[in-house]
Amino acid sequence: MKTRISFLVCFLFSLHAPLYAQAELTDALGRKFVLRNAAQRIVSLSPAATEILFAVGAGGQVAGRTGYCNYPAAALSVPVVGGFSGATVSVESIAALKPDLALVSADMHQRLIPLLEGIGVAVFALEPRNFEEVYAVIKIVGRLTGHEQNAILVTQRMKAILARIEERTRGKKAPAVFWELYDSPLMTSGGDTFVNEAITRAGGRNIFANQNTRWMTVSFEQVLALDPEWILMGSDHGVDVPTRPLWKTVSAVKNNRIAVIDADTIYRYGPRLADAVAAIARILHP
Repeated sequence: MKTRISFLVCFLFSLHAPLYAQAELTDALGRKFVLRNAAQRIVSLSPAATEILFAVGAGGQVAGRTGYCNYPAAALSVPVVGGFSGATVSVESIAALKPDLALVSADMHQRLIPLLEGIGVAVFALEPRNFEEVYAVIKIVGRLTGHEQNAILVTQRMKAILARIEERTRGKKAPAVFWELYDSPLMTSGGDTFVNEAITRAGGRNIFANQNTRWMTVSFEQVLALDPEWILMGSDHGVDVPTRPLWKTVSAVKNNRIAVIDADTIYRYGPRLADAVAAIARILHP
């Protein structure tokens, strides 16, 4: 938490400096980064970072991406340097692209950082944990790429969508929601996830929000005891809930209240998080 707060404070402080004056930024790993000029050739090792780059107007500066960076469609023409896992990324392919910046995941790519810096590539690690940190990340990507004003507009759009949802759902009962991440073993979202925050902002109540964790294994008996009114899941997960033995006793199944959300919008920390909240709100509060 202290590292993330430091990252946000250092970034907000840097906004008061003249554009591309020698500003020191702090990434999600607490590493210092001196910004002198806008990056012109960027390798993105995160699908979320790729979405942000294109959203702020830096798509033409993206020189490399992962095979999972599939949005927007324009990203598909960018050379692929590997998968999302650090073990699948080809440092040789990155070196061949001659980038001046790599955006990486603080959780997934720590082992790659010294390798990339060893070939002369500046590295900035990203890993926001909530919506406020997403806004800060979008702005810092805009700063790194010379698109600060566009980045501000992106965050303003997100906030406007969420404000409309909050206004529409204010005072309404929050339906109890079970988010199914996986079925074997049965896994769900705890309180420390974008999923939990999205459900809350959409006017719902995650039945496992009191668990101060990210992803957790639960039992059917726990779900049944909390008896959710809705079962939601990402589109990367098959909908076979009604066919499972005993699940017909759960209120959500009895009332056919099972819905699917586009997985990329809710699992990635990009601008489409606001769209995921809107989708959930339309389901919970039609």
